[in-house]
Amino acid sequence: MTETDSVALPTAPPRRWPWVLLSLLLLAVIVAGGVQGWRLWRIHAATEDLILEQHAQILRQGHEISDAQAQIEALREHAADLAEGEHRDADAITALQGRAQDFDRALQALSTSVQGGRIRAQLIAVEQVLLIANDRVQLAKDAPGAAVALQLAQDRLATLSAPQLFEVRKAIADERAALLAVPAADRTTVSLSLSGLIERAPSLPRREQAKVAPPAPVTDTARRDTGLWASIQRVFVAMFGLHRVDRPIRPLMLPEEQALVGDLLELRLESARLALLRGDTESFRGSVAAALDLLTENYQVEDAAVVAARKELDGLAHLDLSPPLPDISRSLGLLRAYLDSAPK
Repeated sequence: MTETDSVALPTAPPRRWPWVLLSLLLLAVIVAGGVQGWRLWRIHAATEDLILEQHAQILRQGHEISDAQAQIEALREHAADLAEGEHRDADAITALQGRAQDFDRALQALSTSVQGGRIRAQLIAVEQVLLIANDRVQLAKDAPGAAVALQLAQDRLATLSAPQLFEVRKAIADERAALLAVPAADRTTVSLSLSGLIERAPSLPRREQAKVAPPAPVTDTARRDTGLWASIQRVFVAMFGLHRVDRPIRPLMLPEEQALVGDLLELRLESARLALLRGDTESFRGSVAAALDLLTENYQVEDAAVVAARKELDGLAHLDLSPPLPDISRSLGLLRAYLDSAPK
């Protein structure tokens, strides 16, 4: 064996770089997947927080509507207050309209911040407004207040531009037109008329006995001319003679009776005003009819002030304070059917 043959030839090192590259790629894929998963988790958490915040806002609005309904019920229970009832009702309606406007502005601000479920959140708010309108009709018999609530619901639906809600909008428009067509009595004018009658009642003249003209006095010359028999005849005629009058004679009223009649008239007028505040048509008409009877039977019907008072009461005798109101529940039913069928 030669020296060249005795020396061992060096071997080539093994090729490991493909495995290192593959490991680096795998590690990069794992890191990218982790980052993407973290981002997805953050997006999911943010979405859940937004949904929870929107749900809390909707619940708060529902509580506000419940509070408004409780306030309306409290107003109905205190309608018996004669002096301040009418003012409280007017203030309550104004407050309700202001609350509805604030509620509408809050919904508008909420709708701009909502990205997912925007239409459904607004439809739920419209449902609450329709519930208020139905409560105004069924509980308070308030056609103008219900018409205002329906107008708010119609305006809110108009901003959505959803063709699927066309039937709901048409039903709301029909119901609002039906409410506006209900003949409403001007309670403020009627209340002022009754207040004026109550103030004038003490000055109205009560009835009195028709006055009979006394017989002509007998002069001394006539007495001397006719003698004793003529004098006796004149005395009997003066004592027992009948005289014709142009109107029926009623018995005189005692001062106590006149005061009682005046008090009764004021009481009937006050009862009519109380029935007006309550919207009780039957009691109102009964009180007005009783006041008319008192004026006819116990006052001077030919006096100009009494004639004017009777004419004023005649105009109120057939007033309808609570005309039948239409059913406005169809729009609410259609909206709820749409919400039940729409995807959550």
